[in-house]
Amino acid sequence: MKSDTATCIEARMVPALLHRLITLGFTLMLGCFPAASKADPDFDTLSGPARAIDADTLEFGFKRVDLWGADAMNRFQECLINGQSTACGAEAWQVTTNLLVATPITCEVRGKNRYHRNMAVCRNANGVDIGQSLIVRGMAVARPDQMPEYEAYENQARQARTGVWAGEFIDPLKWRRGERLPEHEIEVRRWQRDE
Repeated sequence: MKSDTATCIEARMVPALLHRLITLGFTLMLGCFPAASKADPDFDTLSGPARAIDADTLEFGFKRVDLWGADAMNRFQECLINGQSTACGAEAWQVTTNLLVATPITCEVRGKNRYHRNMAVCRNANGVDIGQSLIVRGMAVARPDQMPEYEAYENQARQARTGVWAGEFIDPLKWRRGERLPEHEIEVRRWQRDE
């Protein structure tokens, strides 16, 4: 017959053992899914189907990359194009989404941004450089410190008044920092459009 002390000790050991088994199970499970255990894993290339989080942020399962050398209009950014308030960020996102249909998407990592996210040059299955395409269509600005050859594409889009170059917009970097077009300009354009 067991003493009360032995039963009490066994009762305390069961939860501790159960806790250890659960912890071990989760540790083994995370080992099977290394991408889930890191916020932004290091890799040199990435290939497969992707989706657009923002016009210049692609997601491959648990892995994200930002486009190297191209800074696209932010998803909720508004611009004034031909005197009209336009959801240029949503348009840029749609351009990227359309480019991602031709899979696999292949990204070659070139560096990291200030958020420690991998930055890459990405191409679709047809060989189309996604960042370059956004710049050519006037949906992104070039970052020549990262990709000097993109500057010529931006100049062409600007001269042809393509995309956002047909009107007024805030540089995407400044927009992320909180700068906006004067609200009265956007409201006036909306009112004029509704007439």
